[in-house]
Amino acid sequence: MPVISVSTPSDGYDVAIEAIRLATKYMTPVMVLTDGYITNASEPWRIPDPSSYERFDVEFRTDPENFHPFLRDDKTLARPWVKPGTPELMHRIGGIERSYDTGHISYDPDNHQKMTDVRAAKINGIADDIPEQEVEVGAPGGKLAIVGWGSTFGPINRAVNNMRDDGYDVSQIHLRYIWPLPRNLEELLKSYDQVLVAEMNTGQLRTLLRAEYLVPAEGLNKVNGKPFLIGELEDAIRTRLEK
Repeated sequence: MPVISVSTPSDGYDVAIEAIRLATKYMTPVMVLTDGYITNASEPWRIPDPSSYERFDVEFRTDPENFHPFLRDDKTLARPWVKPGTPELMHRIGGIERSYDTGHISYDPDNHQKMTDVRAAKINGIADDIPEQEVEVGAPGGKLAIVGWGSTFGPINRAVNNMRDDGYDVSQIHLRYIWPLPRNLEELLKSYDQVLVAEMNTGQLRTLLRAEYLVPAEGLNKVNGKPFLIGELEDAIRTRLEK
């Protein structure tokens, strides 16, 4: 399923809207990652004008001709949306594997392989429907990129800005989309001499980036229940750029 993360209290508003957009367009659960520091934090935030957001309407199937609930959209690979009780479109659904062609229960191994591949392709295709990854502070290419996600945004942002003011070649990349990853992320990460992934765990994102892109990313991990200090991140930057 798609996984997206919240970086600041106000960011949660846009992330929630994006989660609903993806869930309805691709008919898939969406996991939103947040944590206690964001929940208990606060920041000035101007309530946005809802009319400034692009609409994403759900198209409900109403035509019964040639309908079955296991059809897929050619582009998104999503199933059709049908309102419960729609005349001549009432149907049953379930969690047992179905035939790709008929929707009937199927125990055929080849069909199961095909259905698994199609489900994966649906999620992977979402990468074409999300923005390319941008550099939060700095520019593409350079000596060091600090990669983060979630509530690490604030201390990483401040530390990188401070170190750039002192003349260090360091940039910040902060991910909203954890899966699928932005389609340009591999090229972006490989434009830096070093990649340091700072996260409040034992290195899940670092492991993912190394596995997907074979990028020799290092981890800066903290799991003692306290957020990163700006000074800790500055020391990590200084250590890697003063070798």
